[in-house]
Formats: sequence, structure tokens, C-alpha cells
Amino acid sequence: MKTFLQCFLMLVAICAAPLASAQTKLKATDPIQVELKAPVEDAAVVSTSYTISERGTIKVPHLDQEIMAAGCTTSELSRKIEAAYKAADIYTNPTIVVNMQNPTTFIPHVVNVGGEVRNPGEVPLRENMRLFQAITSKGGFTEFAKVREVKLIRGNKETRYDLRTVRPDGSNNPLLMDGDQIVVPQG
Repeated sequence: MKTFLQCFLMLVAICAAPLASAQTKLKATDPIQVELKAPVEDAAVVSTSYTISERGTIKVPHLDQEIMAAGCTTSELSRKIEAAYKAADIYTNPTIVVNMQNPTTFIPHVVNVGGEVRNPGEVPLRENMRLFQAITSKGGFTEFAKVREVKLIRGNKETRYDLRTVRPDGSNNPLLMDGDQIVVPQG
């Protein structure tokens, strides 16, 4: 027989789970589900799965412009899509619901740190994470690291940074994005 406290804690956990996911900020390549509640004839066209683009946007039917999704919670994105439909005079009072798709199989956002660092591997990407933070989270540089030529590979572009001193303006310590690769060469 369950105690009152066990039942209460189970109820709190069940109720808190949707709230936690609703507060998660969306990122590029996140899979989401967008559902239009009315009118019925258009619900099937708008209500579908989308993947947020690398630019952080989604393109929904009937709208000419893309909508910035990255950085929004699911409820914020819902309001943005509703406002866009209203502004374009497509729907007068749409109800849009956005949900993360397959939250149980959600793939965390990571950057890869390799080369002359103490513990090479993946680093979970946190909001506003910078190059130097990712390196220090993997134990920092080894004694053989060529610190003045740290490579940041983003897509097909490779940029080198001198991390002997980190400048306050961040010009040599850029913000990271999902999928970035950091390579610290041997010196």
C-alpha cells in the first residue's frame, strides 16, 4: 500500500514533466510537432512534423516568411506562429500548439573536443557556451597543445583561434553551436 507521501510525489512528478519540457529552449535541428486546432479543413495541412533548420527557423504552410524558432520555448513558438497567421490575414484567431517531437528520443546538443586536451570527447552544449569553456570542461590543454592555433570547425568552415589569452570582447573565444568540432593541434 502506497503512502500519501509516495502518491503525492508521484503526482508532482507527473505534473512537472510537461512543464519542464515546455520551458526548454528550442535549437536548430530539433524535431517539433505543430498542430493547428482550427479550421478543420486546413488542420491537416498545417498540423505536421517539422525540423528546425540550421538557421533556427521553420517554414509553415501559407506564410511567405520563415519563423525564428531557435531560442523559443514551445509555447513562445506557438504564439509566434499564431501572430504570423493573424498578421498575414490568413486566420483570424488560430490556435497553434507546438510540442517537442519524441522527447524520449531527444538527442542532446553537443560539441566535440579533440586533439591535445586532457579528456577528448563530446561536451553537452549549454546556452552561451564559448570555445574556451568547452576546452576547460574536457580538462584543459595538455603540455603538448599548440594553444595559439586552436581550430573550430563549423560545417565546411575552419577558423583558427589563439587562446593564449582570452580577450574580454570574446573576439578569440566565439560562442559555440551544436555540432561544432574543436581540434587542439600538437605544438
